[in-house]
Amino acid sequence: MSFTLPGGWSTPRPATAKDQAVADKVKDLFVTQSKTHPSKFKVHSVITQTVAGYKYWMEVDTGNNSYVHIYVLEPMPSANEKPKLLSFKLNKKKGEKLGDC
Repeated sequence: MSFTLPGGWSTPRPATAKDQAVADKVKDLFVTQSKTHPSKFKVHSVITQTVAGYKYWMEVDTGNNSYVHIYVLEPMPSANEKPKLLSFKLNKKKGEKLGDC
């Protein structure tokens, strides 16, 4: 069983369909800001933090054995806002530690 302190980051876990849906909502921002054109955008693993919404570090397979890490804020539903791409890291290897800001 994993234990997360309130406000702390979770342990890494496999991505869910909900995680992929969040990533899909910031994909266009990623493409524009990174000036890359990934052949795919599939989330493999995730760590999360619950704050005023949810923060995610996601390991994303972008095709051709290439990975990126994206840092996303999903505001609370009451905020009625779209997820925001806060940061990203290019040229990552599969399984590299998530969450180093």
